[in-house]
Amino acid sequence: MRSLIVSCNVTVDGFMAGLGNDLASLDFIVPDSEQENALAARFREVADTIVFGRQTFLDMEAYWTKVDSDMAAWINATPKVVLSTDSGADVSIWNNTTLAAGDGAERVRRLKASEGGGLVMFGGVQTIRSMIAADLVDEYWLKISPVAVGQGSSMFADLPERRSLTLRGAKGYPSGMLDVTYAK
Repeated sequence: MRSLIVSCNVTVDGFMAGLGNDLASLDFIVPDSEQENALAARFREVADTIVFGRQTFLDMEAYWTKVDSDMAAWINATPKVVLSTDSGADVSIWNNTTLAAGDGAERVRRLKASEGGGLVMFGGVQTIRSMIAADLVDEYWLKISPVAVGQGSSMFADLPERRSLTLRGAKGYPSGMLDVTYAK
């Protein structure tokens, strides 16, 4: 069975978006090419498919198709699956992309049961929350920025009960960024 890795940027106080899931507040992310290159190398080792929610897909396509980096090369070359309740959503704007319309959790269950390497999910907040609620996330690869914002949206906001995670690794960077990997 394939594993689902959620990879996202979060503040030191645990938020991945502003109030109301406002992604314009992502100005908290500290640019760090060393961290990005290390993460791209890790993705290449374990994952062969990227999973997005539809809005995150649009936001990421607008950025990564215009950047020249190891991460951009990996993202642009890797097959992508877009979860959407809209069966008519157009995902043809980015190469190697297919639409998985309908119940996102069910679509991810099918992907996990299929042949292949790991799945990396880049979210957004609601999509990640739905995967956590369906108990489909195997690992969390958190890129923690050395910034506290005090309020916003957390991927864990709607947990019905406490979840304990196991630390798999942590690495700090001179920029203050921290990569932390947890498994369920």
